[in-house]
Amino acid sequence: QVYGSPVNQLPLKMMKCLRDCWNGLQQLRTSNETGTLGECTWTSKEYEEYELEFQKYVSQNLQNQSPAEDFATEHWDDAEVLRGKLRQLQCLCQNANYIVVFTGAGISTSAGLPDYRGPRGLWTRKLKGERVSDDLTLDDSWQPSSAHMAIARLHRNGFIKFIATTNVDDLHGKSGVPKDSLAELHGNSFVEECEKCLKSYKRSFVTRTATGLFEHHTGRYCQCGGPLRDTIVNFGNTFEHVPSMEDQHDAAWVHCLKADLVLVLGSSLSVPTACDLPEECLEPREGKQDGGKLVIVNLQRTPKDSLASLRIFASCDDVMAFLEEAVSKGEAP
Repeated sequence: QVYGSPVNQLPLKMMKCLRDCWNGLQQLRTSNETGTLGECTWTSKEYEEYELEFQKYVSQNLQNQSPAEDFATEHWDDAEVLRGKLRQLQCLCQNANYIVVFTGAGISTSAGLPDYRGPRGLWTRKLKGERVSDDLTLDDSWQPSSAHMAIARLHRNGFIKFIATTNVDDLHGKSGVPKDSLAELHGNSFVEECEKCLKSYKRSFVTRTATGLFEHHTGRYCQCGGPLRDTIVNFGNTFEHVPSMEDQHDAAWVHCLKADLVLVLGSSLSVPTACDLPEECLEPREGKQDGGKLVIVNLQRTPKDSLASLRIFASCDDVMAFLEEAVSKGEAP
């Protein structure tokens, strides 16, 4: 049974998705054990842990959507519809006093990085049993997209108050967003921190060397002698596994509470607990008696679409280019 519903009563598309997911997981397990897919990025220990956490993830998302359709299908607004939606976005921004941007993997795809749940996303490909080679490994050569740069400029002029991201690629930092205006909810691939004194080190290389989902030691040590740990938040990790995660989460939460407009860019809004932060803007509070607004820009449907005042199916680069131009012309605050 899945959430109390007998399996034989589940929709056929949902059943097919479950079967595809399970078959993909089994193929990956077999290939990992036999070594036939040598480019697979998981060690057997990490994969066994990942498989358990992924099963929990799929079960949670089946409450709200059909992953076979929503994660693997892109939707694009036609030109006329998009123009109308962008005018609505402009109007929402004109009436907003505190704008927070929340970003996911989709904002980095135009920079050359893959997403996770799109038609060619990493997880989509892994579940299909495809090889994912090491040439997808993050390194310091990746540069911010035009959307990253537009966000940084709009933050500098006060239009955007805060940025929260589930990305670990450091592209917001590279774009010039200051550390105190950015919450990296799932960590930063180029940062490691001391387990003892909590001092943080920014590196020019990816710091993670551990292979288990719940292992974070990098093998390097702090000046105080304490062991250094990566800051990557893996499936199933909590504040206990990544202590700095708590401060990052709390900062994003506070700013989302204050926001009267949260603009989500390129996130599937489906991985707890970060996915629940943008909607914190919706409740009426001091300074926003009617509550806030949520705008979602993503090419796939998300579990939070019904909460959005505006749902845009377009590229993050195009939306941010429009918004920055509107601001430069004085057509938005």
